[in-house]
Amino acid sequence: MKQPLAVAGYILGGALAGAALLHFASGPSAPDADDAPKKEAAEPTEADGALHVDAAKIGLQLATLPATTISAGQQGYARAIDLSPLAAIGAEITAAQAAVAASGAEAARLNDLAAQDGNASRREAQAASAQAASDKARLTLACQRVALEFGAGLARLGCNAIPGLAREAAAGQRAVIRIDMPAGPPPAGAMVEVGEGAQMKRLRVLGPAVGGDAQLQTAGVLAIADGTASVGRVLPARMGAAAGQAGVLVPRAALVRSDGALFVYRARGKDGFERIALTGAVAGDAGWAVPVGALHVGDRIVVEGAGTLLGLEHAAPAGGDD
Repeated sequence: MKQPLAVAGYILGGALAGAALLHFASGPSAPDADDAPKKEAAEPTEADGALHVDAAKIGLQLATLPATTISAGQQGYARAIDLSPLAAIGAEITAAQAAVAASGAEAARLNDLAAQDGNASRREAQAASAQAASDKARLTLACQRVALEFGAGLARLGCNAIPGLAREAAAGQRAVIRIDMPAGPPPAGAMVEVGEGAQMKRLRVLGPAVGGDAQLQTAGVLAIADGTASVGRVLPARMGAAAGQAGVLVPRAALVRSDGALFVYRARGKDGFERIALTGAVAGDAGWAVPVGALHVGDRIVVEGAGTLLGLEHAAPAGGDD
């Protein structure tokens, strides 16, 4: 009985040894397709001022810019604002400037005396310096009230110009006009036509006004007009390119907003995209009419996925070797 069991044991042991030899002889098995390392998509790169990406991979769609004629600019309205508070601010500025001059001179005199021969005590000199600093703070606050109560546009005239502007307004020689455009505030320096007929005036925009219009929810701008203007009276305002100016029509879907300005992405080369700012653009029902300049008829721009490009551009590294 023991002999057949021994023979069976020898046979089983031989089979196991053979299997082990076959395993080691075959070498390491090849990795499965799922285990193979995957090639990652190339990250966007910025070269020669353009953003280089695979347009198909991120789902960009492009369109060719058609020609258009810019026949009308932005339409809005304007009204003169009440300058009674500005007169009070102007008087405060004048008084503060006089106080600063007087206290500054007194502080300088007492400090010189205290340093030279002791004819003035150090305490008197310090008190005079403190008064001079207090007067300067009052003047700074008076100047800041212009921006806080009227807007940064009027503050750009400078603190020294405010008392004179208030006097001219009281004499009927100047008026401050607030201009609101539904399509967006005109930039500083832009020319806007206000009024109609013989009363029409061309005004240069100073900058932003304080607050927004309660009805249109627009951000207004300020300009200065010569002569008188009835406070609260609404006048038509127009801004834009001259009639018949050549332009291109940009679809609304192509627009992206960054840092308070409008941009589009234009295709450049095989896989490059550059961000182009829109200047002098006029909003319309079919899109934005842009004067020919930075953009031209036939340019290919991104009409779907521009927001993705903006995000990639902001996330792209500044450059340099790792």
